[in-house]
Amino acid sequence: MNTPLTTDLGILSAVGNTPLVRLRDSGSGAGVLVKLEYLNPSGSVKDRMALAIIEDAEQRGELKPGMTVVEYTGGSTGPALALACRAKGYELKLVTSSCFTPERLAMMSAFGADLEVLPRKSPDGMTQEDVAGMTDRVAELAALPDYFSTDQFHNQAMVEGYRRTLGQEILEQTDGRLAAFCTGVGTGGTLMGVALAIKEKVPSCQVVAMEPASSPALSQGVVGPHQLQGLSGGKSPLVDLSVIDSVETAGDEEAIATAAALVKTDGILAGITTGANVVVARRLAERLKPEDVVVTIAVDSGMKYMSTGIFG
Repeated sequence: MNTPLTTDLGILSAVGNTPLVRLRDSGSGAGVLVKLEYLNPSGSVKDRMALAIIEDAEQRGELKPGMTVVEYTGGSTGPALALACRAKGYELKLVTSSCFTPERLAMMSAFGADLEVLPRKSPDGMTQEDVAGMTDRVAELAALPDYFSTDQFHNQAMVEGYRRTLGQEILEQTDGRLAAFCTGVGTGGTLMGVALAIKEKVPSCQVVAMEPASSPALSQGVVGPHQLQGLSGGKSPLVDLSVIDSVETAGDEEAIATAAALVKTDGILAGITTGANVVVARRLAERLKPEDVVVTIAVDSGMKYMSTGIFG
């Protein structure tokens, strides 16, 4: 009997089970492996988060047919939620800002999201003022009848979703032999979910949070504008520092340069935040032995950054 080529889950069945690849030039230290999360259907790691939050809300009876989902975003959460809501039949209202790349906004619209775009507060990148404006507007919308807020910065369902899927995949693909894991902090859900999975099986593994050098909120309590789209640049309530071994920073320029180089050296067309993740992963690798392994994440596709000109 032939194996069926399709499933009843539609496009959502394509979320997860992404490849883990070794970078060609990891320097003289440990090997650096990158989980290619931009191969998820909407082009980012956030597909896992969106699916986990929506299905958790459905199971708890908080999200029902006919309701409208609402969230603020400028990173990859928007396209991911738009995809999940389109696949499941929900309307989606997204509050965003003009400080984010037009490709992201176009993707959200393509999946059917209703966008409300607030004017940017600074020409230098995302600021906490941008976040505050978006947060306030979503709070107004969430108070309306038949609206459901995914509340991404406080929603524990995403942590469990990442622990159960992304964290377990990394453990299986490395056979549990990894010395360090690092990724940037947006909501903190990816970091915490993977950290909990890894620490349960490999307690000795270093779990490292990456944050923008110009907005080192976790390590120094300082916030400022930055170009690492998708990272909050602030403190997330989901982040439990007792689970994290250390915090490292990456600057805008080195992140951009690394993202531009990755597509030439390894064929990995990923965004600026992925560049920052690799900057920190290589830094960690230099401190470890050649037989060790460092894992990080290619969080989103470089296709969302073409208008920035970073790829030449």
